[in-house]
Amino acid sequence: MKYNIPERVLKDISAFAKKYSINKVILFGSRARGDNTERSDIDIAVYGGDFDSFYWDIKEKVHSLLSFDVVEADKPISEELKQEIEKDGVIIYEKSLRTFRIVLKC
Repeated sequence: MKYNIPERVLKDISAFAKKYSINKVILFGSRARGDNTERSDIDIAVYGGDFDSFYWDIKEKVHSLLSFDVVEADKPISEELKQEIEKDGVIIYEKSLRTFRIVLKC
């Protein structure tokens, strides 16, 4: 279990990120730092794509006892939050360059 998050949950996050053309998902907060408790939420920052659809699928379709705090990082966020994401953040999904190349050829 990476970052104390069930593998199934990480796979669901990646699947929804791909489905909604998300460019990058960064885990931050206590789970990224490794100082989480059993009840700590999953903090993720999301870049690009269809954020609203991604957000609702994460909230409604990812079956977990853990709660999610999902931040649309492309929108204005506090400087404090930006610094936390930069300091502690771990990329858990990133659209590959290959995907970009395929899109550009079409």
